[in-house]
Order: sequence, then structure tokens, then C-alpha cells
Amino acid sequence: MPNWKKLIVSGSDAVLSNLNVTNAVTASAFKGDGSALTGVTAGGLNNSNPISMSADTSATAGNYTSIYGPMQVNSGVTFTIPATALVKVETF
Repeated sequence: MPNWKKLIVSGSDAVLSNLNVTNAVTASAFKGDGSALTGVTAGGLNNSNPISMSADTSATAGNYTSIYGPMQVNSGVTFTIPATALVKVETF
């Protein structure tokens, strides 16, 4: 007796109850608040006061960085966010 497998065709609207990935998942965007993520290192510019960047600064690749408070990047200063970093800015 045959053992049938389902095939997802490009352009179709597949509905999956779960998806297990062995290697890596990449996308142009991810949705959600990230609260259930595991294996992500938090770090960076955590601050609860106004931030004024007066020198070039980079977020850490592969890290989640939270900035709490207004942030100003001074004229001529570059704030670099690598493709693998996530930066969240919240004003209180």
C-alpha cells in the first residue's frame, strides 16, 4: 500500500500546524514579539535615560538590544545595525 506524502507547491497557500527546521530560518521579516525565542543573547545599549550618540556606534551582531528612552544620533554620527541584530527603541 502506498505511503502518500503532502507536497507544498510554490505559490500555494499552505496551512501548517508546526514546522521543524534543522538548520536555519531566514526571511525578509519576522512577525511577533519574540517572547518565545530561545538561544538569543540579549545585550547592548540598555538605558533608561535619554541617549545622545556622539560617536559612531554599532549594535552587536546576533544580539537583541533594547534602548529605553529617547535616542538622538548626533549629526555626522553613524548608528550601524547589522542584518543579524535586532534593536528595539522605546520611549518612557
